[in-house]
Amino acid sequence: MPVAVLGATGTVGARLVQRLRGHPWFALAEVAASDRSAGERLGDRVAPDVHLHPDDAARKLGTLDGPLASHLVLSALPADAARTIEPELAARGHLVVSNASAFRADPGVPLVVPEVNPDHLTLLDAPGDRWPSGGGIVTNPNCAVAGLVTALAPLHARFGVGRVVVTTFQAISGAGRPGPAAADLVDNVVPWIGGEEEKIAAEPRRILGRLMDGAVTPAEVTVSATATRVPVLHGHLESVSVELLTPATPKQARAAWAEFRGPEGTADLPTAPAIPVEVATEVDRPQPRLDRGRGDGMTVVVGRVRPCPVFTLRFLVLSHNLERGAAGAALVNAELAAARGRVRRGLS
Repeated sequence: MPVAVLGATGTVGARLVQRLRGHPWFALAEVAASDRSAGERLGDRVAPDVHLHPDDAARKLGTLDGPLASHLVLSALPADAARTIEPELAARGHLVVSNASAFRADPGVPLVVPEVNPDHLTLLDAPGDRWPSGGGIVTNPNCAVAGLVTALAPLHARFGVGRVVVTTFQAISGAGRPGPAAADLVDNVVPWIGGEEEKIAAEPRRILGRLMDGAVTPAEVTVSATATRVPVLHGHLESVSVELLTPATPKQARAAWAEFRGPEGTADLPTAPAIPVEVATEVDRPQPRLDRGRGDGMTVVVGRVRPCPVFTLRFLVLSHNLERGAAGAALVNAELAAARGRVRRGLS
């Protein structure tokens, strides 16, 4: 199935291009970026440390407002551009799988983690004339939420989750390029990331919510978040304290994570990891440098599971922000859509 990638010159777009190389279902057919890059080779517009296959590096970049032949569009656009361009593409019949935050709160747009809420994809079937047949927008969550909600889902399903307090230690690459100045992060932690705490508080409620009568009823989960930027290249680490509605021991929580596989069929998606959540047994893990690559960057690693003197349990969560939290997340959502018959080979 042919695929177009928008924002292909950026960090997430380039990762999508790399992940599509040799994909069993999808073939990269079109790449596009801003007008200033139009007509240039993709390889000449990505960062110097991005290594593309020669065939992909040689691809000529189209414009974001130009026509696309591919029904499936993977969007790595920034939110401001996505807010205008993605609905225009959906209105023209494209299925846009977006990494941007622009439509994550839209009640008619699925916000999906395949192992957690694949049924939310049916929001695309809501009656009305918003999108023509086959068109629509599907989003993946914020890069910090992706790991957090994947770790919370098995606990919520088995014990119920009430309140969550989370502090994130987010990698530099989560800020995109050029990112924060090195002088701001060396020997330092920046205790603020604009707009991040609001996303971490809101998005899990939608993802863990129940689909009823064509709409999502948000889960009654309260999240208090503090977001920080740390001098780590890749991998978001999160310190979590959770209140469970049914008390559970660390051993019971570890069992819930170890047995978690997601709904039927999601493990068969090419980009989905065999084990969505891994429990680290070492006392000093997970660590970004050692554990972010598990499951090709798609496995969430949980560790230091112990009782919490305020709530029920506390633990650490690690996820690769560019894979589980961005490019890999968008690609596995596209695979879910394809597996459920929502992707055509072209617009005609």
